[in-house]
Amino acid sequence: MTKRNNKYRPNRRMGFSFAEVAATSFFVIVFAILGVDVTILTFSASINDSACRNAARAAAQGSDYAKATALATAALKSHKTDGYFISQPTITFLDYQTFGGSPPAGETPYVQVRTEVTVKLPVPIVFFGVTFNENQDLVFKQRYAYPIIKTKILMP
Repeated sequence: MTKRNNKYRPNRRMGFSFAEVAATSFFVIVFAILGVDVTILTFSASINDSACRNAARAAAQGSDYAKATALATAALKSHKTDGYFISQPTITFLDYQTFGGSPPAGETPYVQVRTEVTVKLPVPIVFFGVTFNENQDLVFKQRYAYPIIKTKILMP
């Protein structure tokens, strides 16, 4: 058996080929863009959830509808966003229900707050030709209800 001359055989451990580098860099770019979009979506949902919870908790401290609205609006101002990709949280619905001071059996006075945040993604998400959020903004909505703490209960 003759021994082969390894001098002319190419070394297979030389590194990546150009095709491997091109494919890898393409996937890294795609995953980085997708990561940025998912990060913005997750952050905006978290901000909206926190803002709605704080607004409902603050509104429950109010003694009437006007004070509850003012307290909820003040609570929303503490949640700052960039204003472009993630809009400032806004109150879209506030229900201050005291039942006129005499709630029915099994009910308690409550305040319900709904907030919403509009999100613009920097790069639209495209899967198999279907484009999500091409010319539209994504809207996150959240709703919380808390019992009203300071109410005047009419005793019969």
